[in-house]
Amino acid sequence: MPSMGVFKHLIKELYEWLLHSVDVITQHLVAIALKISVVKHLIQEFHDRFIYFIDLLAQHFIIVALSSFLVLVFGVLIGVFVFYNSKARAFLLPIVNFLYTIPSLALFALFIPLIGVGLKNALLVLVLYGLLPIVHSTYNALKEVREEVIKAAIGLGCNPKELFFRVRFLLAIPQILVGLRIAVVMLVAMAGIGALIGAGGLGQAIFRGLNTQNTTLLVAGSLIIALFSVLADQFVSVFQHENALQRLFSQNATKKQKRKVYLNLAVFLFLLLASALWLIPRNAIEEKPLVVATKPSSEQYILGEILSLLLEKHHIPIKRAFGIGGGTMNIHPALIRGDFDLYVEYTGTAWVNTLKNPLTQKVDFETIKKRYEKEFNLLWVGLLGFNNTYSLAISKEDAQKYAIETFSDLAFHSPNFDFGAEFDFFEREDAFKGLVKAYPFHFRSLHEMDINLRYKSFESHKINALDVFTTDAQIKELDLRVLKDDKGFFPNYQAGIVMRKEIVKKYPEALKILEKLDSKFSDEVMQDLNYQVEVLKKSPQIVAKEFLERLGL
Repeated sequence: MPSMGVFKHLIKELYEWLLHSVDVITQHLVAIALKISVVKHLIQEFHDRFIYFIDLLAQHFIIVALSSFLVLVFGVLIGVFVFYNSKARAFLLPIVNFLYTIPSLALFALFIPLIGVGLKNALLVLVLYGLLPIVHSTYNALKEVREEVIKAAIGLGCNPKELFFRVRFLLAIPQILVGLRIAVVMLVAMAGIGALIGAGGLGQAIFRGLNTQNTTLLVAGSLIIALFSVLADQFVSVFQHENALQRLFSQNATKKQKRKVYLNLAVFLFLLLASALWLIPRNAIEEKPLVVATKPSSEQYILGEILSLLLEKHHIPIKRAFGIGGGTMNIHPALIRGDFDLYVEYTGTAWVNTLKNPLTQKVDFETIKKRYEKEFNLLWVGLLGFNNTYSLAISKEDAQKYAIETFSDLAFHSPNFDFGAEFDFFEREDAFKGLVKAYPFHFRSLHEMDINLRYKSFESHKINALDVFTTDAQIKELDLRVLKDDKGFFPNYQAGIVMRKEIVKKYPEALKILEKLDSKFSDEVMQDLNYQVEVLKKSPQIVAKEFLERLGL
């Protein structure tokens, strides 16, 4: 008979197996629960923002449809031209290749001084990027037509025009469609970046989700773009299937093929018309709206919504151009051109970056107002009442460990710290470039990153010192120690509304409406509004609406 020790060992093994099984099952249940939770949040997001997503989808569809059409037309024309002209081929093909190597965001920014922001800029950049697959597929397809086919066509009496349209181009169609299929999917994805220059589209949802730390909104926007790209790919594939489009042009397509091609085109035209009609009532039929712009941050989204809702309440039509990449660098020139009408700016940015005053001079709001009106024909509509200036922050544990309270203290201990900040912080004279001249900082390492990833990097311990804005919600959430600028390096960044002077002529009441916001904020109030969006995950529009209701506006 088995000994008692064997039984005990078997019972122990069984017990450990049961524990492991329960643990595995629990992990699977948790994973399933998380997936269900994510799906529920996504469904709720789509439900709550249904009109918002339809707006963005319509904008995105029009951008992709127009750019795809232009890419197809110009790409085929260039492809044909370089096929017949060897001298042009020698420089045009390298130019097309070169354009594709330029980072898309840089190309968007490059054209802002020339054509401004918005749809025109986006279409130009997308067309330039989309040329590569169409030009190369057209040129290669024409080149690969066999010589014996050409000779046979000439022998049958084809003239040069017939030789091109009935032979070369007809045989090239399948390969051109391969290039178009690649280009269309690429354009669907790239059109999202156009949101950074005010072109609209589904990229708005992604960047708004990123800027407000709303992961659900970010995922929702990404999923729609992914689905859009799949459907766009399938749309082009209908023309490719069994060479349907080629057969249609050669007049030997079957009835089924004709029906599929025509139905495909009918659906496309219907969606294009529906998208245009969906957007036109708010953009053309109504009185031309005022365009409210914002920089890409939660605070700016909230303030943009506050301005928009307040003006809309007084029956002034508004168009939102939120999350413009590059901030002041792109919004200010666009405001002067008339692409945008108003936005919230900060006095420190206006004083140093726009008016090019030295940091040694104290920010003078009266001088800012006078120079903006004289030099740019822009008005400052008072100040909102809060100062969102730069500062530096570390954890309270590190502050206690090294007895750090000021910038000078941090400079002394800086070899123990890894410092992270947004890209433009390291480039600006009123930020890192000037800061290291005022204080002897020698950080262990420097990390440049997107402005919205600073706090994530801090949480994951990749950095342990960072730049902050004094109204950031994460200061409260992460319980950071904001250090004292003991040498007074950073200027004041009082928030105020900047608007085009022409607005007052068109809407004289707008000035008085916006003046109602004078001194209605404080640092604590703005930090709390940011906290509601970034931590409690409330939408900027809801937070703005509740704030205006509390003020009785």
